[in-house]
Amino acid sequence: MLHKISQFCDKIYSINKMAEDLRVLKYQTPKSHERDLKIQNLIETIQADCLLVANDKGDYAKGNFDYSGVDHDNGMLINEKE
Repeated sequence: MLHKISQFCDKIYSINKMAEDLRVLKYQTPKSHERDLKIQNLIETIQADCLLVANDKGDYAKGNFDYSGVDHDNGMLINEKE
């Protein structure tokens, strides 16, 4: 895991919140073209975030990384070499 447990939990919470918003949008909002676009956007965002979590593998290395892939201590991407 490349990220802190707290960041991992925050990301899962964020995905859960989007899923709950999706449920409300789908089943408690009148049908419209705008609603359908919002639903599709939420689905794609949830899928992308799930992929980020699924690919978060490897040994934990202390650093100030988040799910954007940036080490905020030195401003480098995870895969960049110094």
